[in-house]
Amino acid sequence: MTSESIIEDIEMPTLRIKRPHNKVSPESPRNPVAKDALCTTALRDVGGIRDTELAKHYLTHTVQTFAEGGLCEDLWRTLIPAVALTCPIVHQGMLTLAAICLHHDLSPDHPGENYLQVAEAHGKTFVRESRQKLQDFQEGLNTQDQDSILACSRLLSVLAFAFLRTHRQNGTTLADPAAWTWLHLLRGVKTSYVAVIDAGRPVDELFMKDMTPQFCDHQVTPRTGMGCNHLCFLYVQRSWRWFFGALRSTLHTKWSSIGDQMIETLDAAIDLLYQVTGQIFSQQLQSLLRTICTWPADIPRGFVDMLVVGSPPALAVYAHWLMLMILVEDLWWVGDMGRAGIRDIIAMCSDSDRDVHSLLIWPQQMLDVGRGSDDTVP
Repeated sequence: MTSESIIEDIEMPTLRIKRPHNKVSPESPRNPVAKDALCTTALRDVGGIRDTELAKHYLTHTVQTFAEGGLCEDLWRTLIPAVALTCPIVHQGMLTLAAICLHHDLSPDHPGENYLQVAEAHGKTFVRESRQKLQDFQEGLNTQDQDSILACSRLLSVLAFAFLRTHRQNGTTLADPAAWTWLHLLRGVKTSYVAVIDAGRPVDELFMKDMTPQFCDHQVTPRTGMGCNHLCFLYVQRSWRWFFGALRSTLHTKWSSIGDQMIETLDAAIDLLYQVTGQIFSQQLQSLLRTICTWPADIPRGFVDMLVVGSPPALAVYAHWLMLMILVEDLWWVGDMGRAGIRDIIAMCSDSDRDVHSLLIWPQQMLDVGRGSDDTVP
């Protein structure tokens, strides 16, 4: 099986699973049949919040926000709950997503229930057990469990965005390794999907639809409200060819001393980002968010490593992707990821050379766009 990197791609810095080398017997608790029985966990009605309340909120509200945000509504409304009926792990993921959604739905001055604590309790169980399920798939222990594998990886990716928002509010910055967990989990979606295909397992049509965003024939038009920041859209639309020209010029004239391998990696990341940005402004997309997220899913692994260690050239490129994330900052699970990330990069690169600073002009200017009713596009 070519799914060698499933666990590697979703690995979180603080949660390392050692891969066992011993053969698993049918009686072992690591046997997927026996283990599924253990996954019915006694974690119920955490903090006095009924699981029924969370499930109801998921079905009546959370799914609707995904549809408004351009995600595949049928996947989240129909297929994920269907898989959850037979897989307690996916059920835990649904409850986690509903709880974190409720947490972000509350206004800052509303005491409400401690939904964040509930989300963290359910999420801890879900992350541990879903990652074990993914590892078991990789090791050939549950190769017929592709629906729950794909559901878990999809839930993990959205939860990573949502929890990153709470972590930012608690002071986490891009200088912290935990700030890159979302990137590993998002890349794990595609890795898991490819692994299922390579294993020869049938894939439900809704999973296939979710993995292949469709295009429409008409020019995309910016809109205010859920899913697209109007003024920021216009700013990127007017400036994207300029800043890509600057990125490529700097790469080939100013950064030639960093080595051929790093040049190749940066070049690939820039080319991919150019393609994604061009798609956004050349066609009407079925999903702006899903198109934006194809970039972190496809960037070279070497570029990911450069980001995690805080390489200024990689961060400068990443800042231009964060400009696209500002376009969808109205989505509750995204929030201020774009603006906060750009501010972090400006601070992290404060001691970098002039070439890096010059590339951050466009992301820095965008921080002032779309924040007030009288804003104009630079």
